[in-house]
Amino acid sequence: MNKYKTWYKLITERGQTRLLDSYTESHHILPRSLNGTDNKDNITQLTAREHFICHWLLTKIYSTGDAHWKMLNAIRIMRAENINQTRYKTKITARVYAKLKEEYAALQSIKGSGPGNSMFGRKQTAEARRKISEANTGRIQPPEENAKQIAAQTGRKRSPFTNEWKAKMSTSASGENNSRFGVVVSEETRKKIGARIRGTKQSPETIAKKADAIRGMKREKKECPHCKTLVAVNVYPRWHGENCKHA
Repeated sequence: MNKYKTWYKLITERGQTRLLDSYTESHHILPRSLNGTDNKDNITQLTAREHFICHWLLTKIYSTGDAHWKMLNAIRIMRAENINQTRYKTKITARVYAKLKEEYAALQSIKGSGPGNSMFGRKQTAEARRKISEANTGRIQPPEENAKQIAAQTGRKRSPFTNEWKAKMSTSASGENNSRFGVVVSEETRKKIGARIRGTKQSPETIAKKADAIRGMKREKKECPHCKTLVAVNVYPRWHGENCKHA
């Protein structure tokens, strides 16, 4: 028996024999996700701190395979931020927390890829696609649903895209991988698109939001080696560099 099993056994057995007047929580010694039962001999009463420690020990005891993923998921849920949950104030080091999250993310990626994905190899029938389309066509999002989505994203900051990620995205959408590869747009379609764009007018609110979003921002500039002009990087490739009239 390794040290993690020894510590786990000591804590859970003590919880079955002592009496506490303070707050306790029921814990399945063999987790239900691993076919543990609700029988009395599989239940122990622990303090909130002991409960958290036991779930951490379980990630060490079951250190491989699907059981490890289940134990990581269990402790992740215990530490989840929830305004309705105030039990777990146990402090864990940043290193332990990072390791748990990294292990869980790696296993989650494996479980959700290829044959591990519940949709792997499955194709929506034409009838199913039609029903989904009909259910969403003309649907207006309720204000409260929209408000929840905005609240969930407000203040969130996305990590910068890595060069490797950018390269993969570029490859996945280039050449024959692009959904528009080989598609020829007729002259009539071009005229329709142009007419629709020319007739589009932004509301004052939309214009104000866009102005507020960029106000105070400094656009990165790049100097053209041919005409020595400083221009915004987004227009540089079109009029300068190799396309500069002074080149």
